[in-house]
Amino acid sequence: MKKTSLTILLSILTASVVFGQKSIQEEVNAHLKDLPFASFSITVPTFKNKVYNIKDAGAIGDGITKCTEAINSTIKKCSAEGGGMVLVPAGLWLTGPITMASNVNLHLEAGAIVLFSADIEDYPLLYSSSGKASMPSLINGSDLENVAITGKGIFDGNGDHWRPIKKFKKTDKQWKELIKEGEVSTDGKMWFPRKGTQKAIDLKKQLGSKLTKEQWEQVRFTLRSYTLNVEKTKNMLVEGITLMNSPHITNMLREIDGLVMKDVKVLNEWWYQNADGLDISRCKNVLMYDCTVNTGDDGICMKSSLGGKKQDPNTFLLENIVIKDCKVYHGHGAFVIGSNTDGGMRNIYVKNLSCSLTDVGVRFKSDITRGGKVTNIFIEDVFMADIKEAAISFNLTYQDKAAIPADADASQYLVPDFNGISFKNIYCYGAKEAIVIGGVDNTLNVKNVSFENMILQTKKGVEAYASENITFDNVQIMNESGYPFYMKKTKNISFKNIKNVKEGVYAKMLEPETKNITIENSAIKASQVEMLNGAATSELKIK
Repeated sequence: MKKTSLTILLSILTASVVFGQKSIQEEVNAHLKDLPFASFSITVPTFKNKVYNIKDAGAIGDGITKCTEAINSTIKKCSAEGGGMVLVPAGLWLTGPITMASNVNLHLEAGAIVLFSADIEDYPLLYSSSGKASMPSLINGSDLENVAITGKGIFDGNGDHWRPIKKFKKTDKQWKELIKEGEVSTDGKMWFPRKGTQKAIDLKKQLGSKLTKEQWEQVRFTLRSYTLNVEKTKNMLVEGITLMNSPHITNMLREIDGLVMKDVKVLNEWWYQNADGLDISRCKNVLMYDCTVNTGDDGICMKSSLGGKKQDPNTFLLENIVIKDCKVYHGHGAFVIGSNTDGGMRNIYVKNLSCSLTDVGVRFKSDITRGGKVTNIFIEDVFMADIKEAAISFNLTYQDKAAIPADADASQYLVPDFNGISFKNIYCYGAKEAIVIGGVDNTLNVKNVSFENMILQTKKGVEAYASENITFDNVQIMNESGYPFYMKKTKNISFKNIKNVKEGVYAKMLEPETKNITIENSAIKASQVEMLNGAATSELKIK
């Protein structure tokens, strides 16, 4: 009788998941209509009507028994027999790395917590063809097709046992409590959860770039795992799950063609080191919607890397990305492009994004060591509150502050090329700066950017440097200090339909390279625009 009841229950569960997949396909189809670029389609993966329960392979959900073998063997069996659902019931399931397989839906029931082991022996190092070592990702997979991770359960990365913590991110009381365990770095600025980490860091510096396997084992305390990292896969669904307490980057999905992420939650503390939320790299045909992120690094981030090789300007390794109805709280940026852009990006649409307490709202970042062409980007209906730095930021000298010498041939470098970006219906209450556009001198690599229908209530206004073809249409900058606009070495600037202009200086234009400023159908007077440091007054035209 019990077996019959269980069979009925599993049949009901499977049927509801299959129905849910059909419903998700309808949602996907609706979200991919009326895009600002050529439409594309995504096929949501479907699975055989068969359930494989990890308990049948000996898994015990008591938080003590390691279930690594039971979970992975169940996934392998499911895939080998043509696929279906691998069920993780309610319980606390302690495990090492989980490896996904084709035609498998790893489904976490409500009440299920998959807790990843803190035992370093459960994470044998992986070696690339170049001999470089890495930790296995907690949930991993490569060269797959038709795969899903779904349900209402939680993946807990147990990152407290792996992540360093910077001293300035803790109060004195918290720091004193923290350093009772683990160890503090030599300079006293960082805490490590495992004793021996500083020794491993010093040894790694001493050994140089090429290490033997034995040496990698000696410095393995310098390595950390991603939580979810699946690569080179076609048709993938991630839906409903919570990813939390990540040791490193939370979600890194690379080279996925046909990816749907729905209602995924990332819950990390703001001080988690390098804990990016939802990273998408070198992917094509992606829809992300109804997702929520709180984390210690970038929130929703687009990456595209060639690994230092020069980009073919006609190649875009990341393209056709739609992100809708998402929320980001703590994070370095709510929606971010970069810093790896050298593989090229195009056709990205972000709509209905809300963010609060992030460092930057919408963030573009790169430099000449990792730059590439980023074009056809559309960002609209963004609502921000309590932003620590800029509401919108373009940083072209990110991280190493590289600069191109005045006499250099820019074609020798991986120069960032942000060209063709549209912002529409953007509202911000509270930020240090409204918009920062920082190009690299003599390259004008922020081009053709339009801002339309915006109200930004900030401490400082807009700053633009070394940029070209920048349009502000019905944009209201409500800055507390300084000037609404400060623009240097920027040409082809257009102000349209600007109303509610206060008395006094509205904009400062600097340097001879600042040319062709037009003001159309606006309340800005010529006397409110100062042309300084060689900027010619003849370059200002009011229509």
